[in-house]
Amino acid sequence: MHAVILAAGEGSRLGPVGDDVPKPFEEIDGRTLYDRQCNVLADFVDRITVVLGYRSRVVQDDVGPARTVVVENWHEYDNAESLRRALEGIDDDALVLNGDVVVAEEAVARTVRRHERTNGGRSVVAALPGTQNEHTAVRCDEDGLITDYGRIEGYRHAGLGVIDQSHVDAATDYLGRNRSEWYPVVYPKLETELVTISPYCHVEINRPKDMQRARYQLLALVPPDRDE
Repeated sequence: MHAVILAAGEGSRLGPVGDDVPKPFEEIDGRTLYDRQCNVLADFVDRITVVLGYRSRVVQDDVGPARTVVVENWHEYDNAESLRRALEGIDDDALVLNGDVVVAEEAVARTVRRHERTNGGRSVVAALPGTQNEHTAVRCDEDGLITDYGRIEGYRHAGLGVIDQSHVDAATDYLGRNRSEWYPVVYPKLETELVTISPYCHVEINRPKDMQRARYQLLALVPPDRDE
């Protein structure tokens, strides 16, 4: 499995906190979000691609062994274009993770297991349990297949999913025709199952107030670095 971390955006909702580096490279308690993500993904993927855009040159040396895709004109698109460019170089199942989301290993394992149970041929998208209408959300039918995505009442999109290898070409084509959209619009176009993950396994950082909350939540989410 090949992970894709989407980190091209400016993260403007963070305000001055995010002026110097892309949001995933902000440090919280001495470690970047990106470092924490890579640590969580290590046991589940063979390779990682990170998509950069805003101030990419500042963090080029911080991505480690990951493959890097740079969207130079990142401000002209939304993250559908970021994912499209990443998928163009992938011939494998793609585990997609938003750059401003850190999840526990348990959440990744649950998502990957759901994908494995499909025996290939279906993609999977993770969401938080319970319907809401404050954030972007997915809806599904009675069989658990995604039917819609957007600012709708539904399950809050968790910024985590798996695009099955058999869907990569179709996803790339659809994203290429919808480059100014948020990438989860592709899930209803594929045969995609919903899996819910615990909100206690999920941290999303959008605004300055999220940084303070994350300092406490991340301690419980992410295990110590394997090299320590």
